[in-house]
Amino acid sequence: MAVLLKQLELTHLIGIIMARQPRQQRIDVYGGFTSTGVDRTAGDKMRALAGLGQTMQEATLAIGKPIIEAKRAEEGAQAAEEAFETGAEVKQISAAKFGASQFKAAAEQKTAELQRNAEKIYRSELGTESAQTMAGFAEQFKDDPVGFSSAAENYIKGTVSSITDPVLAADINDKLTRSALATGQNIQSAFETKQTNENIVTLGNNISSNIREANRLSRAGRADEAAAILENISADQDSLADISPKFKAQLQNEKRKVKNGLYENKISGELDAIADDPEQGISAAYAKLDELQGKVPKGYDPAEWDAFIQNTQTDLGRTKSRIQSAAAAATKKAEEDATNYVASVSAGFVVSEEETAAVMAGVEGTKYEDAVKQAQEIAQYSLATAEERAELRAGAEALGLDGIQMLEAMNVQETRINQAVQLDAYGFAVRQGIVEEVEFDPLLLQDDPDTPENEYLANQENFKRRIEQSAVLTEQYGYAISPLSAPEARTLTNALPNLDRAQKIALADVFKAAPGIWGQIASKGAGSYAQLSALGNKDVMNVAFNGQDRMATSPPLVKPLRAEDYRADFIEAVGNVYGPEDSESTMQAALDYYYGTVDLGSEVYDRGTFKDAIQAVTGGIRKVRGVLTQLPEGIEASDLEMYFDDMTAEDLLEAGLESTVAEEDVIGGSFVFPFVTREAETVNKTLEAVHNGTIKAVPGENKYIILDPDTGFAVPGPDGKTNFEFTIKQSDISKMIAKRNALINRYARSGISGAGVPIANVRP
Repeated sequence: MAVLLKQLELTHLIGIIMARQPRQQRIDVYGGFTSTGVDRTAGDKMRALAGLGQTMQEATLAIGKPIIEAKRAEEGAQAAEEAFETGAEVKQISAAKFGASQFKAAAEQKTAELQRNAEKIYRSELGTESAQTMAGFAEQFKDDPVGFSSAAENYIKGTVSSITDPVLAADINDKLTRSALATGQNIQSAFETKQTNENIVTLGNNISSNIREANRLSRAGRADEAAAILENISADQDSLADISPKFKAQLQNEKRKVKNGLYENKISGELDAIADDPEQGISAAYAKLDELQGKVPKGYDPAEWDAFIQNTQTDLGRTKSRIQSAAAAATKKAEEDATNYVASVSAGFVVSEEETAAVMAGVEGTKYEDAVKQAQEIAQYSLATAEERAELRAGAEALGLDGIQMLEAMNVQETRINQAVQLDAYGFAVRQGIVEEVEFDPLLLQDDPDTPENEYLANQENFKRRIEQSAVLTEQYGYAISPLSAPEARTLTNALPNLDRAQKIALADVFKAAPGIWGQIASKGAGSYAQLSALGNKDVMNVAFNGQDRMATSPPLVKPLRAEDYRADFIEAVGNVYGPEDSESTMQAALDYYYGTVDLGSEVYDRGTFKDAIQAVTGGIRKVRGVLTQLPEGIEASDLEMYFDDMTAEDLLEAGLESTVAEEDVIGGSFVFPFVTREAETVNKTLEAVHNGTIKAVPGENKYIILDPDTGFAVPGPDGKTNFEFTIKQSDISKMIAKRNALINRYARSGISGAGVPIANVRP
């Protein structure tokens, strides 16, 4: 039955194969036989066909079997590839089928081939991956051999555990283990080398540090402490020799050098002490070194000892230079200390008792001792008021030759005082101790609502104290003193360009009680603001500050004037009323007012508007006694002239000015006695100058001086030196007018006035 099935299958396959072959011609003759003369019976035909079938079966097997086997082999290889790709097992065909053995053999062969190729690829990829991994571990754990070993072991275990083939797993484990071991040995070796090198450096540093300290102690004469450190040095040297063959080879020589170094420093320290000893000195040190030169100590090569002696001689030379330089430096310092002390004490600055004692000790027995003592005497002069200083100078001058040296010193100091006052009067007074500095912020214009304190009111209270101090300092130095220090004035000046109009006006209102400020800030580049603030007219300030704002834009809202357009008109309007600085300040203030007045975009100079601006920012300039003079705001020229014309000696005294009285010869005569007579008459020279001199405005609100027509100089104040300044207000003019009218009325009702004498010409 099985044979029959195989035959049928074979026949079927052959049929399929033959169908795929080219079409054959029909067989007309069976078996290649020719017909015979024998009768063809049915039995014969059946036998003939049976023989033909047998022949055909054998032919079919001979032709189809190899083809089928080849086909089964292809199918087996293909099935092996598909199973390998999916990871499944090859599904075998039935053993009863033709070519089953070829299918199985081809599948097994292909599977083996695929496994070999996969293993090769796996080994290649694993080799690359493991090399990279081991390299990464080596870098990560280059200073940690144990850490590398642990990481490599975990990696190998993880890798091998994923391999199912025990042979392959064993082989891979062996290769990775050998690779990790080699790398680990390299890391361990490098780590040990590094540790050794680090230990060598550490020990070397410790030895060097201890040698330096031991040498220092030895030079300082502290031999016991140096010896204790030497023991530590020796122990560290032994430890270093254990790990460094190179150092071990020179260990004994290194120990000898250390001991010699301590001895040399001991000798050097002793020589330095001898050189610094005032009773022995550098010569004794050289002598001591000469004694040592021929005595080579144990442990020294003669050449080494000679080198030490030569180096020590060089060091003594440096010591000699040091001692000489120190002496020169001490002398120079004493000179500098004395100079600074003389300057400070002479100026009246506060100097502590400790500093005084130190300076006195430093200059004792030197040429500066007398200068220091004289400075202490002149300090009393520096702290005196201007009036007292004038009296002291007069007293020294009265002594003649006996006082000439002191007078010269006083005059020099007076010049220094005046220079210091001009630079920073308030700061100078604080340094002198005349006043105690009061904290004040010139730019604090309002209170901070976020704080419980009212900073603005506190600041204003401090400013009132500053004004009181400035009044004291005016008496002290003989000048009108500003309550601001120079740095504060500079701060104020620098801040002005960044303030708006309201802030500028508010600031002017704050400082109106201290007119000395205007002159102070005018000299620091704020002349226009000083001029406008001194005037005190808020309307004028508002217009001028508006002009400043207009010109501060880019481009300016008004075309700037050229100097040649307005300078001649300014000079004509103000004449010689101001000095050069005040003139520039006033001209700038007039320009600011002009720019705030003209129409926006104006490009043509308006002469009338500029002249009006001059009158606005000055308060008015008119001729008084034939000379252009700046008028007090709201006061006419005739009233100002009348004020001075009608002053009496009592008025001058009330104003704080004492009159200078002199006797002059008066030539007289009469019709009865036609000969000439000379009589002595008492004349009030001060009052005469006030009645007839030039009235000149000076910096400050409504401030004036009188230029004496006889001398050309201003009428002096009580100190005989400082110009006396009259401060004129509208109330003063009104008071003088009332007094004048009362006097005129009194004389008009009296016969004293006489006939033909105009009432207006009646002078008290």
